[in-house]
Amino acid sequence: MRWTNKAKIQKACALLPGGDVLYRQIQRRYGRLNADPFKRLPQHAAMLRRLHELGFRVEGARCLEVGTGHLPIAPLAFVLLGAAEVVTVDLHRRLDTELTTEMIRRLVAAGDEIAELYRGLVDPARLADRLAALAALPSGSPADLRKVHVHYAAPGDAARMPDADDTFDLSFSMTVFEHVTPPALAAILDEARRVLRPDGFAAHLIDPSDHFAHQDAGITRINFLRFSEREWQRVGGNEFSYCNRLRAPALERLFTDAGFAIERRLPTVDERSVAAVKRGFPVHPDYRDYDLEDLCTTELEIYARPRAKVHQR
Repeated sequence: MRWTNKAKIQKACALLPGGDVLYRQIQRRYGRLNADPFKRLPQHAAMLRRLHELGFRVEGARCLEVGTGHLPIAPLAFVLLGAAEVVTVDLHRRLDTELTTEMIRRLVAAGDEIAELYRGLVDPARLADRLAALAALPSGSPADLRKVHVHYAAPGDAARMPDADDTFDLSFSMTVFEHVTPPALAAILDEARRVLRPDGFAAHLIDPSDHFAHQDAGITRINFLRFSEREWQRVGGNEFSYCNRLRAPALERLFTDAGFAIERRLPTVDERSVAAVKRGFPVHPDYRDYDLEDLCTTELEIYARPRAKVHQR
């Protein structure tokens, strides 16, 4: 689908009463919304291996996810690895019970693949027991997910958690931060620092690319950087297509400004975008001061720990 057509569909759905239900139906029929857990699990396994290298241990951990989306894939993966509890917070109540039920069925059926994917991170016998607990769930509803210690908080605000200070071991997200406004991101990171234990971690996989390029091969992953902020808001300033367009240095500054020390950053530079810029791609003046690699970073992983803190609330 041409990106301009998708943008018009998203904008129309955002304006219609019940547009979220309509857009979900469109995503399921024509888009990439489905029950396949392996569209996310390899990224999750890579994140866990990097956290493991930094000293994080998932067994018995209390984890906080920012942005659940339609499927709680990462929260259930943490449960399979031995997390004591996962609280998953979302601004909108979009968890799809029918898809989640099917996703759990696929997880249970893929026990050998999961064991191989997380080899060295989980005891196979314990993994089998946890898969059996998932198989026993009547459904993937929020009420049933609580039986395996996944607590779905939506509509919820990750910038104002009800939890006490120093009560989580990990705060994480997977391709969520690019959809959050900069002021809200700053507030979410401030709150994460408050609720994380002093030896806790923040781990975030961020996709600062033009998401329309995921379906339209005719544009590069930095196509949206040709527009001014006002122009882009007219195109993508709605709940289904909003991207903040922050580049890697600005994202990293949000972490350090919130009191985090970045332990590891892993940027992925899109070479096609680099080539386009060198050929004269019209980058808007708002972005021309960025280094070429920072401009064309279209995937960024950030692993950070809270600096010494004094709570003020």
